[in-house]
Amino acid sequence: MAQPNSIEISWISLWRVLFMLGLGIALYMMRETVAILLLALIVSTVLDRPVDSLERHKVPRILGTILVYLASFVLLAFLFYTVIPIAIIELGHLFNNLGGFVNDSLGVELSNGSAIFTNPDIQRFTGSLLSGEISFIEVLGRLVGGVTFVIATLVLSFYLTVSRDGVKKFLVAIFPDSTEEKVVTLYERTKKRIGKWFQAQLFLSLIIGLLAFTGLSLLGVKYALVLAVIASALELIPIVGPIFAGALAVSIALSSSLTLGFYTLLLFLGIQQLENNVFVPLVMRKRIGVHPVMILVAILGGAQIAGMVGVLLAVPTAVFIQEMAEEWMSVKTSKRKGRLAV
Repeated sequence: MAQPNSIEISWISLWRVLFMLGLGIALYMMRETVAILLLALIVSTVLDRPVDSLERHKVPRILGTILVYLASFVLLAFLFYTVIPIAIIELGHLFNNLGGFVNDSLGVELSNGSAIFTNPDIQRFTGSLLSGEISFIEVLGRLVGGVTFVIATLVLSFYLTVSRDGVKKFLVAIFPDSTEEKVVTLYERTKKRIGKWFQAQLFLSLIIGLLAFTGLSLLGVKYALVLAVIASALELIPIVGPIFAGALAVSIALSSSLTLGFYTLLLFLGIQQLENNVFVPLVMRKRIGVHPVMILVAILGGAQIAGMVGVLLAVPTAVFIQEMAEEWMSVKTSKRKGRLAV
């Protein structure tokens, strides 16, 4: 008589499962702290390069870190106090005219989206930005979940950057000796890839925004500034972003004339051709290796799971997952070759 199959589970396996469940619950309960830590690691990783460059030019590391953080802060604050308030005002006018154009041309009545921009609270907020009554940190805090969140992230990332190889030392401290080398190697590869992607994407966004603004201004398209800002920002979203930015600009141009709409379409097609055939090969000649579809899925998933914080963490997470997958495939291939050799 056949014996029934039995499944034996060792106490060690059971404790491992319980430990992983407990760790998952603990991380979920501390999700804000984990988000602060991850963002601090990302900020430190991105700003490490310019700080290292200054250090090679005999600038003390602490002074170089302060200079890089101040320069980044001043640049972001400048954008918040100049470009963004004007963009909000132009966006309100854009919605007003776009709604009228669609209603007159297509006979479709849009809901009053411009009410968002004519809302007294939005107008007060825009006025406060233009007058400097509201601080940049407070604005950033509202976007990502609180002033404390922003300050904690900046302070932690600052300390990680000041310390040479601060992130690496942190990883060595929290991981056991058996996995230390693998974790550090994985971090170094991820850091290199994130740094290349960030620099390339920032360059592309600035170039596309500048080309769009120059072209739209020369053509006389309304709201050239806000459309250029949208094109620059949406450059961060692969595939879908540039298409949406171009479609929006063409629809605005069509509200003036069919000819202007046609020339605007040619402008964005030309920009897209320049990007695909000149800028992308030039900027990404050293292969970055992050697939655009993977980035798009990561951004959408991050936004759904954790809002703005999820969007900020999306690309680094996608890069890390890709590095993990490549490491796993490399180990698997090595083992397979070893077995075949035997």
